[in-house]
Amino acid sequence: MNRLANSQSSYLQRAADEPIDWYPWGGEAFERARRENKPVLLSIGAVWCHWCHVMAHDTWHDPDTVKIINEQFVAVKVDRDDRPEIDRRYQEAVQALTGQGGWPLTVFLTPDGQPFYGGTYFPGKAKYGMPAFTDVLTAIADMYRKDRGSIERIVNDLSQRYVYAYPRPTKLDPQYLATAVGEMHDSFDPVYGGFGTSQKFPFSEALMFLLQRYESSGDKTAWEMVDFTLRQMAKGGVYDHVGGGFHRYATDRAWRVPHFEKMLSDNALLLSVYLGAYQLSGSSLFREIAEETVAFVFRDLTRQPAGFASSIDADVHGEEGLYFTWEEPELAEILGDKRVDYFMRAYDVTRGGNIGGAKNVLRLIDESDRPKYAGDRAKLLAAREKREKPYVDMSIHTSWTALMITSLVRAYNVLGDRHYLDYAAKTADFVMSDMYRNGTLYRVYTDQPSIDGYLEDYSCMIEALLEVFNATQDVDYLGYAQRLSGDCDDKFFDREHGGYFFVQAKDRDAMAQDKPITDFSVPASNPQMAMNLIKLYYYTGNQAYLDRAQALVEGFFEMCRQYPPGHGTFFAAMDYLLNRPDQVAVIAPEKEGRELIDLINGRLIKKVTMLDYGQYRVRPDIFEGKTAINGKPTVYFCKDWTCTMPLTDRQDIMEMLKRPRFGENKK
Repeated sequence: MNRLANSQSSYLQRAADEPIDWYPWGGEAFERARRENKPVLLSIGAVWCHWCHVMAHDTWHDPDTVKIINEQFVAVKVDRDDRPEIDRRYQEAVQALTGQGGWPLTVFLTPDGQPFYGGTYFPGKAKYGMPAFTDVLTAIADMYRKDRGSIERIVNDLSQRYVYAYPRPTKLDPQYLATAVGEMHDSFDPVYGGFGTSQKFPFSEALMFLLQRYESSGDKTAWEMVDFTLRQMAKGGVYDHVGGGFHRYATDRAWRVPHFEKMLSDNALLLSVYLGAYQLSGSSLFREIAEETVAFVFRDLTRQPAGFASSIDADVHGEEGLYFTWEEPELAEILGDKRVDYFMRAYDVTRGGNIGGAKNVLRLIDESDRPKYAGDRAKLLAAREKREKPYVDMSIHTSWTALMITSLVRAYNVLGDRHYLDYAAKTADFVMSDMYRNGTLYRVYTDQPSIDGYLEDYSCMIEALLEVFNATQDVDYLGYAQRLSGDCDDKFFDREHGGYFFVQAKDRDAMAQDKPITDFSVPASNPQMAMNLIKLYYYTGNQAYLDRAQALVEGFFEMCRQYPPGHGTFFAAMDYLLNRPDQVAVIAPEKEGRELIDLINGRLIKKVTMLDYGQYRVRPDIFEGKTAINGKPTVYFCKDWTCTMPLTDRQDIMEMLKRPRFGENKK
């Protein structure tokens, strides 16, 4: 066992039996590198990463490779899920050196942590047109001993790239939101949906902006992109037709073959998109996909007493997709000879396998066939549950957990199952009681919290708390959101130039100065903070929140407009800023008031709802001058603090809720 055995990281623990003398990231490794004048070999990966497992098998257990590493390098291994700031800085360096990045990330560093060479997967023996890693190691060790000048030149060149642009305030044009939709359409795949023409990631944040834009303006182009993409994904192999939920991404343009890992964050974001699409269209397909995704989360990802596991591995016994794929004989055994032929035609299953080796990924040919095979899919799920399951990382990661809290609250709003809200609120309580201590929100929880949170942990958790408040009207959650927002300002905000850094001041150096604006595995944190601050303004009436949000949107506009599909969260925040959300004030006894809140939340995506049943010591600004009419539950619909006449009749309220909904009732 090496030094990783006592790590709390699931990924590092699984490398504890590797024969390499691994160090976790920290001063001890770099001090040894300085003392012995050796380069550092840094490996960054994740517990769910298929090619990380392949490299572990092919390379880290290869005797010749192990000997060179242990004699001539100081080896450091990092879990990118736990330490995203390390991953971010070295991904940028490797992309600059090679033009590509990803996981596993393999980087060679000087003893002071400066990168000078890197790549991704390296095989132990030469294959795939790649050199043996032993040859790479020998060349790097030789270069480090004999040609330090070249290394210094590479380091100096790379250091010039760590110059981050400051926010530059730009006057916002509301018409640009329509332009952003058009530019997203330019990147849209009209044949298979989604963005791009090779491997496909969902771009959930861009889809969410398009939904929001459609609700605000009736832009049919925005709706058509979302509708077509969601239907294509729901048919493809990227969706788990048997167990519900989505794999991380598709390796092809048509969503047919996935990388099989299933991530909490991806499923949280896609759940919100399908729920929003159902709200605006009434499509039974979108509702079913949302319900099946929630069922997957509760079956496979929930923890006790609260919280969510982070990921499900792609592999079983080193074979990618083994748990999720099917061969024709086993389908026949489960479904019966008469039924299996129909099922195979409907789901593109072949006897020789549609991904090779007799293995098949289920992908639905015709959407209209889906209801016919619900019983068959249930039988397959029961059979699959008996298989050996892939590894589940039970670590709780704050940002990903917060995303699922948000989506489960929305699932309650739209689908009406109280269990969703109860578990979301219980998880929010767990985070704030067990993962937030002495003004610090922690990133990871296994059996105790560890690693100070990053900006994404704060921004995602603030969003989640506001969502729980919006549904429960429990002012404690609003108070928690305000507290975390204050902590975020203290720890991350750049008071000189504006914007929020990804890492806290105490951990910031020349290579850790970035201010996230691009959506990645989670929504971009600066735009997400802008959205949070806008909502806080409407909930509290505090103008300082709105001023900060406006400065963020104006400051990052020029950078984000360069590629709208990668900046969906930014344009959603811009839309919230320029096309104000519905403010809905409800004055009623608690029971009747909560029923009205549920009604409103279930029909509007872009809204800020508040209920007054006498619980406030000081009434929020939105209730100023408003009363219950004739003692009846009363609703005020407002835009930018200007309100309609009070409504007490349910039919009148329902008419108002129809107002910004443009979707057709598609099945």
